[in-house]
Amino acid sequence: MKILVLYEELAPYFINCVNEFADKYNCRIFILCKGVNAVAPFQFDNIHSNIEIKNRDEFNEQEIFNVVRSFSPDAVFVGGWLHKPYIKLIKKLKLKNTIIGFDNQWTGSLKQRLGIVYFKVFIKPYIRFAFVPGKKQHLFAKKLGFDESEISEGIYCCEYNLFCNYYDKHKKEKEMNFPKRFLYVGRYAKEKAVEDLWNTFIEWQNEQPNEWELWCLGKGDIEPVTHSKIKHFGFLQSHEMDSIIKDTGVFILPSTFEPWGVVIHEYSTAGFPLLSADKVGAAGLFIEQGLNGFLFETGNNKQLKEKMNKFSTLNQKELNDMALYSTKMAAKITPVLWAERLMKMCKHE
Repeated sequence: MKILVLYEELAPYFINCVNEFADKYNCRIFILCKGVNAVAPFQFDNIHSNIEIKNRDEFNEQEIFNVVRSFSPDAVFVGGWLHKPYIKLIKKLKLKNTIIGFDNQWTGSLKQRLGIVYFKVFIKPYIRFAFVPGKKQHLFAKKLGFDESEISEGIYCCEYNLFCNYYDKHKKEKEMNFPKRFLYVGRYAKEKAVEDLWNTFIEWQNEQPNEWELWCLGKGDIEPVTHSKIKHFGFLQSHEMDSIIKDTGVFILPSTFEPWGVVIHEYSTAGFPLLSADKVGAAGLFIEQGLNGFLFETGNNKQLKEKMNKFSTLNQKELNDMALYSTKMAAKITPVLWAERLMKMCKHE
């Protein structure tokens, strides 16, 4: 079987799943995508020999048509929201078994309602299946005209084995001495509410001085704040995270806008108690209040501070029990399950 993947920005977690798919089913996979984002300069190592990746910006439209026609795929996976040239390609070459993946949550906005009409008339006739991360995206897929049998969940999966290994490697040490450090991993961007996180943490430290620290990984347009208990490490590849994971204890994601958030799955897999804004899509799947973490109302810095303080009152056993529960929640999505679900759609007749 030959699979064509039309994608936007690749990430290691996606390549990890595609590697599993190529290996499990011995498929040839051709990926056409954008170049690497300078804010998140991911590296892609250990790509399966059955996978070929090309930067779409290096080809003109006709060259892309010729390459895809020559490849003659049995199924097509369009990841990310629809890039117009991709749809033109699908229509012109009459590509079959086309699957769309998206993470937009259904909100019922006027823009979405108008978009539904356009999608049903001009795009849906060429798309057979929808691959989405969770329930809110599942609902959106139904609104777009997909039947229940044409929708599959679980499109996003972290580098599961890598983060499992991190947990196994540092479990005993954390059981003996759980690190009193919060961890944030993500872009330094407005929608990530990273400035709110910094300011709230500093306010909490001023009001109730304690030994907890905040470590932050990432880069972006926002200048890092300077504080004695906040450390910045810049952007790291996922395979470079060992010492950070060893020395931190609770993961925080305060985003005001996060359709999903694979990073929640990553640190659930790595055995972190989790603290997340309630509008983060993945939080609904991987966090159970009080069992492996807490949710706070998006944008409510008072609640964020209260939850940070709540973590500081927990003892080592309670924190490690949360860590273990996180790993159990993480097993809801694995690369093996991802590959099985995609194959079920690809081979559908």
